[in-house]
Amino acid sequence: MVIGGAFVGASATADTRSIELAIETLQGSGFIAKAIRIELSGAGLTRAQLRIGEIDALNHRWLGVTVTCSAFRLERSLVECRDGRLDGARPLALSFSYNIASGSGVLSASPDGRERWEAEFSGGAEPRAVLKLSGAAVARLHDFALPLPVKLSAGTADGVLQAAFGKQGVAHLEGEIALHDVAFSDAAGLHAGDGIGGKATVLADATGDAWQWRIDAAWPAGEVYWDPVYSKAGYRLTAAGELTPRAVEVERATLAADEIGELRMSASLDRSSLAIAQARAQTGELAVAPLYARFLKPVLGATAFAELRAEGQVRASAAWRNGRLAEATLDVDDVSVEDTAGRFALFGVYASLPWKDGGRSEGRIGMSGAELHRLPLGAVGAVLDIGPQDVRVAQFGIPVLSGLLSLSDLAVRDSADGLTWEVRGALSPVPLDVLLAHFGAPAMQGSIAADIPRVRYERSTLQVDGALAIQVFDGSVTATRLEVQNPLGLAPTLQTSLAARGLDLGLVTRAFSFGTITGKVDARIDDLVLSNWRPVGFDARIESSPGDYPKRISQTAVSNISALGGAGATAAIERSVLRLFDTFGYSRLGVSCRLQNGVCTMGGIEDLPQGYVLVKGGGVPSISVLGYNREVGWDDLLTRLRRVIDSNVKPTIK
Repeated sequence: MVIGGAFVGASATADTRSIELAIETLQGSGFIAKAIRIELSGAGLTRAQLRIGEIDALNHRWLGVTVTCSAFRLERSLVECRDGRLDGARPLALSFSYNIASGSGVLSASPDGRERWEAEFSGGAEPRAVLKLSGAAVARLHDFALPLPVKLSAGTADGVLQAAFGKQGVAHLEGEIALHDVAFSDAAGLHAGDGIGGKATVLADATGDAWQWRIDAAWPAGEVYWDPVYSKAGYRLTAAGELTPRAVEVERATLAADEIGELRMSASLDRSSLAIAQARAQTGELAVAPLYARFLKPVLGATAFAELRAEGQVRASAAWRNGRLAEATLDVDDVSVEDTAGRFALFGVYASLPWKDGGRSEGRIGMSGAELHRLPLGAVGAVLDIGPQDVRVAQFGIPVLSGLLSLSDLAVRDSADGLTWEVRGALSPVPLDVLLAHFGAPAMQGSIAADIPRVRYERSTLQVDGALAIQVFDGSVTATRLEVQNPLGLAPTLQTSLAARGLDLGLVTRAFSFGTITGKVDARIDDLVLSNWRPVGFDARIESSPGDYPKRISQTAVSNISALGGAGATAAIERSVLRLFDTFGYSRLGVSCRLQNGVCTMGGIEDLPQGYVLVKGGGVPSISVLGYNREVGWDDLLTRLRRVIDSNVKPTIK
């Protein structure tokens, strides 16, 4: 200890006397005090006052600290202060006594009647020190300017910390502390805790320049939100190891979480960088349901996986060497997940996924079945070629009803832009009537098949290179420039252009109870944009295919087409001889719609001063159908479609 600029003065009267000591600086290990004045006064020098202009300690500065002892005793080997008070930023009552001969003493402080801090120390051959806390406010940690990431606002601590000293300093530490009703938060609201209660014990022994230590901690009460994870209490940690000048060695540690399972690990951390030098971690059986609810759901909140029902178990292990993750495994055992909105479900998922740095390994993954928007999918299994930055699958198949979705050349990569993947495939024919029945849609004759060129996913965007071809209604539908942005998000956006050739109108109209139309049609839908799978824009046109084939249209179909085109002479058929016929001939038919800002601008195969032609007559008997409304609200048009399918609307004939 260094003392600089000391001065002693004394004065006396008949009844009192005083002694004053002034010290310019007092400096020791980890602290420095300046402008110190000590004054003893009163009869028998029974009153003492210590004034310190500035104290720098524990990375904090205190100014204008004053300690007053109303009952002070100074004897040959004893210094004692009773009924003392510290006046500063946080005034508190205190008392202390110190035996100079034995080197033993007691310091007691009480900021209020409920809180007490007490330190006892003894000298001699085996020096010891004990710190006792009773109802101590944890918010006082801020008084010592500790670098905490949150603001402590409530809570108390009870505990005892004991230290034994040897020739080299502290040789033994042991303690126990209990926390009650701790609360904290930060200004941004991203981190908060309330009602936190817990208990921790620590034991440490010094051997040379190393420490052997053990910690046992439990968190049985309260809740914490640490963006984005929210968790209630229910954790216990036991750990033991060695602290050296260079490293923190965790020889064994176990973290147990109620309802989930436990994690066991060992590690070596470099003290200068706090980086992991070596480590190994392994879980037991972890329950998927609470694991998802507590940790995965908050992270997946902005994706399609935010609301799942989950069950099953997983196991995991990992090893770090020379500061790098060297190997890891994930085993999945009979896991099932189901989207609560009914969009998808996976059943009986199993997997064995080994990974190692700098090499490739073989894994397996599969499931007993799945559902996609109520469409059942069959069992799937695949062999994985797992590398340090990618996963490859040569080929695998997904049964879809009586067909098979064959996929090949699947490659998943971890890049600077995040996870990317690509795949190729084909769908063998699936009966349309069986397929649509699972979606509650009207039955259709025919089948659907598809050739799938390369599909890529990167930067949250899914793209189909080339054209996606589907065979349906004895014709073909081709999608080009197909792109889906944020497909796993809550509001995906799809953009594409569609072209249909040679669709059989008989199959189409029977499927939707639209009446009967024989013939073929071509269609195009340019610049189609779907937001959350609802159309927000497109330029569409449907018209008769070129060629020579039977072209007939039923009265019901005429009625329904008229209802889409606008009001007209709805009773014309009944008032004419045409009402005697069930079907009529036509030469051409077609309709167009350009959707923009929720309004559909409609047209037909020809324009007229009073409207547009939807069906142009031809043959005997023939009939023509006109449309009159050029602009129709999209929602209104959908309502008309539902109405004409569900009811028998009278025809409009011109």
